[in-house]
Amino acid sequence: MAGPDHAGPGPRAGGRVRRAAFLAWMACAVVIWIVVFDTIVVQAGRDYLTRQALCQQGRGPAVTIREVMDPAVSRAARTATVSGGAAGAAGILAAWAAARQRAGRSAGRTE
Repeated sequence: MAGPDHAGPGPRAGGRVRRAAFLAWMACAVVIWIVVFDTIVVQAGRDYLTRQALCQQGRGPAVTIREVMDPAVSRAARTATVSGGAAGAAGILAAWAAARQRAGRSAGRTE
């Protein structure tokens, strides 16, 4: 018993490829979010340590960790969300455009 008589991988393969591309872009968006968030929070931690050292040397005002870290965490969450969201949106847009282009090519074929 022979398999189906067509040259292409079939419609299900295209769906799997689009799903894999979508998941890859979403994974990239999550990684971007984590990296951006972590970078901003680490920088704020360093800023706090610098301010504390200056205070202990008598060259700056006293500062609490909440004064430095609370705004930094809010800023990190906002910035990371915009960055990761932009990457995710770009991925969704790219997958959508690729699917439309592929559909346009296959619609033009006649058998």
